[in-house]
Amino acid sequence: MPGSVSILIPTYQPNTAFLREAVQSVLAQTHTNWQLLIHDDASDVDVMDGIAPFLLDPRIRAERNIIRLGIGGNWNACLQQASGDYVAFLFQDDVWHPEYLKEAVAALEREPRVGLVASFHAYQTDGSAEAATFLKTAGFDAVQETRRHAMQPGQCDGRVFLKMWTGRGLHPNLIGEPSFVVLRKSVVDKVGFFREDMPQGLDLEYWTRALLASDLFTITRESGFFRVHPSAASMQNDQTGAGLTDRLRCIESLMSASTTPRDLKDIARQTFSFQLSMMFRKARKRREEGKSMGKGNARSVLPILLHHPLLTLQSLVMSGQKNQE
Repeated sequence: MPGSVSILIPTYQPNTAFLREAVQSVLAQTHTNWQLLIHDDASDVDVMDGIAPFLLDPRIRAERNIIRLGIGGNWNACLQQASGDYVAFLFQDDVWHPEYLKEAVAALEREPRVGLVASFHAYQTDGSAEAATFLKTAGFDAVQETRRHAMQPGQCDGRVFLKMWTGRGLHPNLIGEPSFVVLRKSVVDKVGFFREDMPQGLDLEYWTRALLASDLFTITRESGFFRVHPSAASMQNDQTGAGLTDRLRCIESLMSASTTPRDLKDIARQTFSFQLSMMFRKARKRREEGKSMGKGNARSVLPILLHHPLLTLQSLVMSGQKNQE
């Protein structure tokens, strides 16, 4: 029998209809060797009542935090209970196609060096005008196009891929959202937990560590859809400015980590100034538009700027020159 999958659905204030659709997509999987944990982060809504019929399936269980842990804390609470051969997150708003797990598990079992399988997927709105506008302005179509050009189907050396991606400033998130990444449990054990101090880029940072430890396998057939709606974390973070510094912090981590090869550190260093200048420009644009700069962004990035004064100065110059063009 193919290996077992620990499926993790971290929830917070979920739309009950969307959550039920997500669970239904798990039940529809042609790979049936799985266990599902729905782990709620102290929502105000009665999540357990909404999913009660599903709990009759012995493969499905649900738990609830007494106090809110936040996004990263709840993801990590899920990871702590993963016991399968493979680990797959599914966000409360997203949906898998029936063959998703079967194809990902087959790749992991064929290729022992592969630690994560990333699958292409669609982006779908809830039908609201706000979500449609965000989908357009956030550049999701451009992300899809970049993935198609930058990622080839099949296996790729993780460090080779990471060098290419770092050279692009880790932009966009080529691996994608956790709902469409299946991880080998032994790699999860080696890599550890998500960083809880990153509100937006915690998945991106996790992928960099996983790629340092293993190979990547890409499935280019669409395996489901990521749902965009006004209450989703991606839209909320965009409105509040949360995570504005996360990508820069990921690059700085690659520059500093003892496990990062020297040639990758050099690429990260070359990318740092450009990414910092991009962050300055985004911050300036947000100020001009009267948008929030995000709580904690300055505090999180200041130690990095002080630790790399020359690179920071270069970035300020680059940012100023771009602004004059």
